[in-house]
Amino acid sequence: MISRPLVITDKGLIKLGIIQRLGIKEAVVFDRVETNPTEALVLAALELYRNSSCDGIVAAGGGSSIDLAKGLGILVNHPPPLTQYAFRWDGISKITANMPPLIAVPTTSGSGSEVGRAALLTLPGIGKLGFLSNHLLPAASICDPELTVEMPPLLTAATGMDALSHCVETFCSSRYNPIADAIALDGLERGFHNILKATQYGNDQQARSEMMMCALQGGLAFQKGLGAVHSLSHPLGALPHMQLHHGTLNAIFLPVVLQFNFDHCKEKMRAIASRLAITDASTLPDRFTQLNKELGLPGRLRDLGLTHEDLEPLAEKAKEDHCTATNPRTLEVDDFHRLYLAAW
Repeated sequence: MISRPLVITDKGLIKLGIIQRLGIKEAVVFDRVETNPTEALVLAALELYRNSSCDGIVAAGGGSSIDLAKGLGILVNHPPPLTQYAFRWDGISKITANMPPLIAVPTTSGSGSEVGRAALLTLPGIGKLGFLSNHLLPAASICDPELTVEMPPLLTAATGMDALSHCVETFCSSRYNPIADAIALDGLERGFHNILKATQYGNDQQARSEMMMCALQGGLAFQKGLGAVHSLSHPLGALPHMQLHHGTLNAIFLPVVLQFNFDHCKEKMRAIASRLAITDASTLPDRFTQLNKELGLPGRLRDLGLTHEDLEPLAEKAKEDHCTATNPRTLEVDDFHRLYLAAW
């Protein structure tokens, strides 16, 4: 039971009346969520949570809102610093069940964080870190596709490609989990055949519903791990001088990584192609490139204003990312250099 929740959301959703739609009376609201949430925002939310005597959290928004809420949940009853709970430093065992209840209300169809046990947060001087624990699973998630109808086309496209990339990468992950594979493939099929319709016709409830299911299924299959698409995206998302959307980055990297991995998971590539009614699996990278164009998304990193100088120091960070271990093809730092350049 939550009697005084802190609502984690963003200013855009406040303008769209999200608090009224949630039906929370006298809500305490933290509306400073930004793309790629930082430790500083988690600490600001923590201060408001404590000063307002809150006893639970409601995250309303995209993956950034839900991830920030998960970071807040850790620090409510766990001592700082947040860094010690990161996956990279064996933080899983340090996150206990002593967490405030969290209710997730996704308003985008992308991250799948509403049903995932992970969170991504940017820490100063370190970059994006993954936090992983069963205790980070929301106590409840309200997945209502009507809440996504207000999303503008490009955000629909970018978050949708985020969801599709989750399904592709978790299916191709090197870990063995046939059940997760089945979920990921089903989610991919739903998303692939509905993302363009949801983008072009935002009021299409069936397309919106299918995209939300795609995102949810990608989140459910996360337990298999992801791959190089996310390893490449995460360091860019942590760049302090730019606010780069995670889904847009994933969309750019997906064709490049599919080409890189192809010979190391041919059977899975054939299974994907068959599910998507694509005759020749070798054309999958080109088909996703074409999909990005149809959606109106940028096709290259340079379209986002990135330079070679921006990319130069990121290969080592990508190699250290927690998603690298489950990519179907082993990667070294030089491989990440080449992939960044291929996507530029």
